[in-house]
Amino acid sequence: MNKQEYLAQLRAALACLPEGEIEESVAFYTEMIDDRVADGLTEEEATAQLDDPKAAARAIIADLPVVPRTVVRTKQRNRALYWTLVILGSPLWLTLLLAAGMLVLAGLLTIWCLILGLWLLAAGLLAGGPLGIGVCLWALAVGQPAYGVFELGSGLLCFGLGLFCLHGAVAASKTLMQVSRQWIAKAKAPFVKVKEEGAAAFDGKETVHES
Repeated sequence: MNKQEYLAQLRAALACLPEGEIEESVAFYTEMIDDRVADGLTEEEATAQLDDPKAAARAIIADLPVVPRTVVRTKQRNRALYWTLVILGSPLWLTLLLAAGMLVLAGLLTIWCLILGLWLLAAGLLAGGPLGIGVCLWALAVGQPAYGVFELGSGLLCFGLGLFCLHGAVAASKTLMQVSRQWIAKAKAPFVKVKEEGAAAFDGKETVHES
């Protein structure tokens, strides 16, 4: 079959996918065919080196994340069953999805509040340094050197503790940002296809076809 026939059959086999996924997959296979034609093959020879459109569609669907793949396969088997499950099950899965999202959000907010408290503590202690110096100068001016020395020492101690807390706050913030990104990525993984993984999978398929 020629290029247009192959892509038309591929598009038909992927009809259960969202339009964006279909266009992305069709564009990929279009590029594969064009590359082979540019190497001197005819369109028929180029498409013959690829999986047949239905097999290619099955490979594309198998490469989807768990939730979209399950949805697509349910739609393929029985569209009436699919819509029945979506409508009747929506109170349950929407509630569970919302509860899971709120739980993750609450956990992140709790940790971020603790780190915010650490930042505020660091700021307060750091402010104690200049404040201690100011009080020390005032005490010396009014003839109370002992009190001034005490306030200077207290201010320097607060400043040192503030630097320690600041270091901890910076380190904790960086760690939490990394953990937050990992949590978000894991939460999205069942629903969203990661582009890099998809590209790697397609590259693997192309290598197999060429071999």
